[in-house]
Amino acid sequence: MPSGWESYAQAVAADGPVAWYRFDELLAGQAVTAGGQDPQNFCFDSSIAGNLNRVTPPFANGNYLQYGSAVTGNAANLASPIDLNGAGGWALFPSTGTLSTANIITGGTNQPAILQPTAAITLEAWVTPNVISGSSQNQVILCYGSAAAALQAYDLLFTGTTAVNAKFYVQVNTAGTLRTLAAPLPLIVTGALYHVVGVYSGTALTIYVNGGLQGTAAYTGAISYASTGGYGLAMGNDPSLSYANVQSYINEVAIYNYALSASRIAYHYRQGSTYLPFSWNH
Repeated sequence: MPSGWESYAQAVAADGPVAWYRFDELLAGQAVTAGGQDPQNFCFDSSIAGNLNRVTPPFANGNYLQYGSAVTGNAANLASPIDLNGAGGWALFPSTGTLSTANIITGGTNQPAILQPTAAITLEAWVTPNVISGSSQNQVILCYGSAAAALQAYDLLFTGTTAVNAKFYVQVNTAGTLRTLAAPLPLIVTGALYHVVGVYSGTALTIYVNGGLQGTAAYTGAISYASTGGYGLAMGNDPSLSYANVQSYINEVAIYNYALSASRIAYHYRQGSTYLPFSWNH
């Protein structure tokens, strides 16, 4: 092992995400099936040192995010449809485009404070789009709050009318106004793996794809949760199903309560693309 080497998990853990959805590495004896709950793997507790498999539920009331019954995973390592135990775990959102909670992962109306940073935020995910929806339909990677009237607090998504003009976007709501920033490059190719990061620092909104800065815009103000429609976090669509259900693989979703630096984002991409054992059949 080279001197100074660290895994992707160690790189992310060092930066202290408030939530980290890995889709793998359950504790011994635990399992999850489509339509069920993941009792451990939904919130990384950065105060727990030296145990990257140790995570805690984000909801103080004991509720968990729910897998839609159509969301599947890497069945090579487990008999159950969701692989949360072996290397290269991921969640596959079905290529149907149907507006249904069966096709997403959602916390419904649970709105834990840990997922509501106000001064700054970083949203990070690895995604492989399988289908680009027509008519410029937004396909959501993750979203907090209802997008029914542009009231979500934050989200990452991609959209385009064809595979040659689809782009990644990050959005945050400040003072009741949804701020939107697109990554002009790279244009999305179905079946390709992308590392997508959206950052709001309190003074600027930025977006990175595959470790490189792809856009920035000056905005100020606290992130607003005042008009989320009573909804919390979801992956695969906004929780009120206002967008198109995503049709892709998603993995390693992380949320930070500060602006991750450009150098750390580039480092995450390097470590992930080099060492992360993705085993997606895309």
